[in-house]
Amino acid sequence: MPGSDIFAGYVGDHGQPYFHDFYAEAQEHPVYDGDSNQNYYDVLATENDTHTIVCFTRRIVLCDSNDKTVNNGTNRVIWAWHADDPTDERSLLYHGATNRGSRSLQILYPRTEQALPDDVQTLELLNVNYSVPGNRHTTYLCRGIKIPDLGGKKHLIRWEPVIQPGNEGAVHHFVLYTCGQEPADLDAHDGQEGICYSTMPEEWYHCTITLLAWAIGGTVFDLPQNAGISVGDTNDPRFLMLETHYDNPDMRDDIVDSSGLRLYLTSTLRTNEVGVLQVAVDVGQSQKIPPGSASHTTVAHCYSECLQQGMEDASLTALNVFGAFPHAHLAGRTVNIRHVRGANELQAIFKDEFYDFNYQETVPLEEARQILPGDSILFECTYDTTDRNDMTYGGLATQNEMCMAWLLYYPRMDLARCESWPMSDWYLTSLSATSTEYSEDKQDFIATAPANLVNLTADEILSSGVTWTDELRAAFQRGETQAARYERCMDNSNNLVHGDGTRPAPPVIEFPWVSADECSGSDAVAANIAANLLMLVMAYIIMTVM
Repeated sequence: MPGSDIFAGYVGDHGQPYFHDFYAEAQEHPVYDGDSNQNYYDVLATENDTHTIVCFTRRIVLCDSNDKTVNNGTNRVIWAWHADDPTDERSLLYHGATNRGSRSLQILYPRTEQALPDDVQTLELLNVNYSVPGNRHTTYLCRGIKIPDLGGKKHLIRWEPVIQPGNEGAVHHFVLYTCGQEPADLDAHDGQEGICYSTMPEEWYHCTITLLAWAIGGTVFDLPQNAGISVGDTNDPRFLMLETHYDNPDMRDDIVDSSGLRLYLTSTLRTNEVGVLQVAVDVGQSQKIPPGSASHTTVAHCYSECLQQGMEDASLTALNVFGAFPHAHLAGRTVNIRHVRGANELQAIFKDEFYDFNYQETVPLEEARQILPGDSILFECTYDTTDRNDMTYGGLATQNEMCMAWLLYYPRMDLARCESWPMSDWYLTSLSATSTEYSEDKQDFIATAPANLVNLTADEILSSGVTWTDELRAAFQRGETQAARYERCMDNSNNLVHGDGTRPAPPVIEFPWVSADECSGSDAVAANIAANLLMLVMAYIIMTVM
């Protein structure tokens, strides 16, 4: 397990606990680190005929090259066990091929379910015996749902997945949408289904406003106790579209599914109404990620003018962001929701340096972050395509990519989507076009010179074969921050909130955020105090074979 920071614990023959610190440099016996750098401290160690239970603490930040910091965001945790105790404190017995495993964990965001009010009622939004196609890897199913009469205004305060047993690996995510323009006959559309953006009813193309989302790895999510999402009121949505992403890499034809979402509603209304803001790039070929890139970053700019207009329309002086759900696909490695005020970047709203496509969930922030008029938001997705020989485009399929984040906040405003992406003339210039113009026929920019590129779009040039160099990859990367952009600044009715759909290149951040070095000078003193106040408590429950 090279590069790993290892805790080893067991209970001796006479009930005494043993806690040891190791680290791994190669795929061999780890190095004992307990002489001078013992960083794990016992809380509890007990054993019976069937279980060994070991609880320990360690500091979140350890200023040692052999120790890993526990990150905000996703952490990769490896576990292994052996039925016998080590012969001495410096030697571990090899666990074998089966007594081991790993998973991703949001260690610093433990889930504690809130107590539900007495008047809580549930609403299940489920697919019904859907046969997942066996001739494709990815299926997006859309299902229309008429909201029943709830007896007046309610607050949605919790949601959780309802996954049909046996289909845990096939159901990748749900997105629940409201519609800018609802179908005229709600009863006729209730229970209808179709392949999203293909065979679904035409009226559903107006259903683009995200109410909530869930993805594989996520569990129950509780809204703050002072906030709820309004449903059942006169002006609330009466129709929803449930989008289900099925992942079927083995192309099985025997998957029948009735999974969905369970919503928890209360008549005890809370102080604040929750809104959801989508910050993203367009889901389509406008997102272009070169092959062979160890680190290519797509940037979604939510311009300050769009945010400010949305807040002014709702007479708001601030937004309180309390949760975030970032989303990318298989090539995604890091996601970062940046916050800019004037020329200064503030601390990130949320950053996950070890993004995992198969472990996604809405993450509650440690403290609500306040967005003020004039602020802007950048959502960055960094990808690794070193294992790919062809361009990776944005799209719905798992092998395509996305760069999309949903921010949960209060008080609610009508602004629902704040998105932007580079104009394609930048890519044409990067691909040696010396002049360009917009073609109404192709609905895209085309090259007008030199002669061998005339009338070609960037995608047409790319499809004909391109020799990728580091310089060309760098030019595509610069387009994320230096190119003029298309903008989508839309409200809950799909109306334009600000602008005309195009924007100049984003402003330069003059003073980027620099994180404090917690391992040097006065910062180290502060980190040491904080570490002593906040200890990370983890428990390993190890099943032993008797």
